[in-house]
Amino acid sequence: MTPLFSVIVPTYNRGTHIRPTILSALGQTFWDYEIIVVTDGCSDGTLDTVRSIGSPQISTYELPANSGSQSAPNNLGIERARGTYIAYLGHDDVWHPEHLAEIARTFSANPSADVVASGCIFHGPKGSGISFVTGLLDGEHPASEHFLPPSALAHKRDLIDRIGPWVHPEEVVAPVDCEIMLRAFDAGAQFASTGTVTVHKFAAGHRYLSYLRPSSAEQEVMLSGLRSFPSTSQWSFLIDAAKRQDRYMIMKHDFDRFRKGEIYHQNRSNKGLARPALRRLTERSVLSQTDEPRGLDWHQLEAANEPFRWSGPSTYPQFLIPFEGTGAARLVLHVLDGTPDDVVDALSFDCDGRSIPHVRDDSTPGLTKLALEISLRPGDYSVLGITTARMFRPADGVDGRLLGIALGDVEIEPRPRN
Repeated sequence: MTPLFSVIVPTYNRGTHIRPTILSALGQTFWDYEIIVVTDGCSDGTLDTVRSIGSPQISTYELPANSGSQSAPNNLGIERARGTYIAYLGHDDVWHPEHLAEIARTFSANPSADVVASGCIFHGPKGSGISFVTGLLDGEHPASEHFLPPSALAHKRDLIDRIGPWVHPEEVVAPVDCEIMLRAFDAGAQFASTGTVTVHKFAAGHRYLSYLRPSSAEQEVMLSGLRSFPSTSQWSFLIDAAKRQDRYMIMKHDFDRFRKGEIYHQNRSNKGLARPALRRLTERSVLSQTDEPRGLDWHQLEAANEPFRWSGPSTYPQFLIPFEGTGAARLVLHVLDGTPDDVVDALSFDCDGRSIPHVRDDSTPGLTKLALEISLRPGDYSVLGITTARMFRPADGVDGRLLGIALGDVEIEPRPRN
């Protein structure tokens, strides 16, 4: 029997953390669908997790090599799909139980629609208080202008026959999930909106190193909340919050200043997929700040005698340590003038989940040094987590950013064995 929907879940390096996403798909009140999970050439236990759920609605496939984006997994999923409509679900996103029901209702009410978009909440990093809303299309917010994340979309299967498959990100300027919808719009595809929020997105690109150290803690909490409060109207407070923050329907297409593949490589950096080479720590080194994107953990590089980056708006910025080893390492963080004392006093640190004590040294003019000791990981990167329990806004009235610490150089040296 042909299902109405084929739900495609492209995934890479998600492991056990894909579970809440799959459970949100299986928790739909509308049951006429299949789920197709396609891994992008990574045998990391993701498919074992999916198969262990034991649902006959799920089929799984694995690409022979990593393609580097969702395009190839999506194309394979479409080739294997049997449904009348194709829906997508990101491997770190969560659907409301009414998502497919709302999509089906909207297609039924709009027979000429080729694409249906549902409302989507972009949740900023935990503790940031940030939420964006997209997908609620209307006359003021047309499909030609707004980013529509795949998890919020479904389209007629034959749309791909008309406009062509998903493309490789190196071949286009726009991100592939924007490019395919812009291509659909240019081809005359008709768009409709459910008018309600049924998607919760935890964007990997907003969470620095999310692919290096994946987590599903936020997704688990959201899935539990959706089960406890199943009415879509009960989540309207998130729409109100986005409007207060001026983050309602502002995610618009604006790619003119970029080159082909540039945004793709920026996103890989944000997610922690593009990293400096891992080296063995044998002598003292200085890790100076560089200007690659780091999600919402760190603002862009700022010029000074010692280049630095402000943390924020994430309250838990992370710092990548590109050294491996079997012993301990001493770190000295340079926190520049401009960071309020109460922010520095409230800092705490952990390395890969283990709490790390630190010592403050204010003897250098214009600089606070924070010393701590970590255990290196053999054959792997270490990640220093910085909890900024207090943050601040600049007092000049122009810079409206929520800031944590101004971090400059980080000194690192091996510690001798006892």
